[in-house]
Amino acid sequence: MTVSLPQEEHAQQSTKTMTTTLPQRYNGPAKDGDWANYRDTITSLYLDQNKSLKEVMRIMREEYYFFATEKMYKIRFNKWGLHKKLRAHQVAELLVQRGKRAAVGKTSVSFVHGRKIDSDRLNTYLRRVSPARRKELEAILAGRVEVSGAQKRSIEDIICRTPSPEPEGEPEPEGPVVPVPRRLDAPDGLRLPEECMQIVHSYVGGAFDASLWQRTPDKELVFPQRGKNWLDPVSSARQLFVNGFMDQGFHMVKITFDGYGEVMSRQDPSLLVETCLALGALLQSGPGLGESLLNYSFGLSRIVFGPRHPLHLLFARLRNADPAEINKFIGLVMQSYLQALLLNSQLKPTYLATLYRAMLNSDFIEVETAQRCMQDLLDDLEALSVSSSPASSDSAGAESSGSSSGGAEGGSGSGSGSGSGGDRALQKDVEMLRYHVSWLLNLHNKPTEAAAAAQTLVETRGKDPRLARFSCYNMLRTLRTSHAVGTEEAIDMLYRSLDICEEEFGRADNATVTLLATLQSYLRRAGYVDEADGVRKDFETRWDEVMAGMAKRNT
Repeated sequence: MTVSLPQEEHAQQSTKTMTTTLPQRYNGPAKDGDWANYRDTITSLYLDQNKSLKEVMRIMREEYYFFATEKMYKIRFNKWGLHKKLRAHQVAELLVQRGKRAAVGKTSVSFVHGRKIDSDRLNTYLRRVSPARRKELEAILAGRVEVSGAQKRSIEDIICRTPSPEPEGEPEPEGPVVPVPRRLDAPDGLRLPEECMQIVHSYVGGAFDASLWQRTPDKELVFPQRGKNWLDPVSSARQLFVNGFMDQGFHMVKITFDGYGEVMSRQDPSLLVETCLALGALLQSGPGLGESLLNYSFGLSRIVFGPRHPLHLLFARLRNADPAEINKFIGLVMQSYLQALLLNSQLKPTYLATLYRAMLNSDFIEVETAQRCMQDLLDDLEALSVSSSPASSDSAGAESSGSSSGGAEGGSGSGSGSGSGGDRALQKDVEMLRYHVSWLLNLHNKPTEAAAAAQTLVETRGKDPRLARFSCYNMLRTLRTSHAVGTEEAIDMLYRSLDICEEEFGRADNATVTLLATLQSYLRRAGYVDEADGVRKDFETRWDEVMAGMAKRNT
């Protein structure tokens, strides 16, 4: 017996059936632009979260209103190089990496897209692979076949490292082998450094291969000029927090975060270094600040570069580091980065020396490491200085000039005489390295370090703005721990430094205003309350000028 429903009730039931079958925002099957917009989301679901294709389709349909058939997904996955099963180009890369490590006596465990690929699985692939796939694999290994762009991106996610040791049970005198519990995977403290160093070298090599960074004919790495120093606000924030200006300190942190997108999008050679130094400053500023920047870097790098970019992979690993070990990891990352740069280019010795000082100030490296690195730089520069001295170049200069003026004045190249611009610059670099080495040996962490930094600020007045700024922040950073510097002496130092910073950098500069904040704290500590109140009012006025200037630069 057939029961007919009233027309209105039938319509309601039909509507209900449709709404439970399809989401309300059905805009037709996915187009090319939709695939591009949701590529990272789909990749994360399928590979990072190990969802099945059916699950990915359901999540994308129900949560993102993204509609595509299974066949459409498979076509895109092939185009993007997304596969859970091993492919010939991945196996080829695994064999190459494992072979290189085996050649130097290292055993290996491998990871593809974060999933462990042990020797058994690799051997199973080689044993079961079809003749056609075997020929393809052999062609890739022999270099007769060039991998596609998608395959290259897939290869970047392959990591080989030393496996954790697994102890074996020892047999009892009269019995079978006693089973021993399997050892857990190596802790992050042992595993993460190697992975981070591999990612860093991959990042640097890829940047040079893609001509992302430029070098001079002498292979010196080119750092693009910038209108402002992105690290200044975070350096100021640390001192503002120390002196109780919490609102202004957090405002500087916000400026740092706001400016980071522009810094990351440029992706010049200083990006990773500046990110690490900013992390160091924030880790010293207060709980949670460094972790916030690291999380922000992780998320922003995914948006700017994509989930497979080396920097995103690096930040992901740093997020998993033990907070007690994060400084050590960042130090290893920076040292690996500098080593990778030096394999492909030349860096100014004075730039390296300043970086070693900054790494030391952030507790990324030990003082012995900084001393050794800077002493090596100084030895190399002094040897170069001797080889280009007038005594070693007189004969060459006389032959080339053909005049009575001599080699010191007749040549025009960097190796001409001691009077040439090249030799003067070299001697200046030698003096700068001697200054840094002497500082580490005699002044670092000493009770008078802040006073020495203030004196350097005086001596560099009108000569070296970069060293002057570095000395200003170093004085502020070490003032509280320089126990040999009394309160009255500190006030005198801060007033002198304030005059220099106003002259060198301007009234409304970050360093100048941060000096005012520190000065008012010491005046208040010494009991000069009225004078401290006046300095604070001056600080608040100049702070408004600093904010107005930053807003103007950003428009």
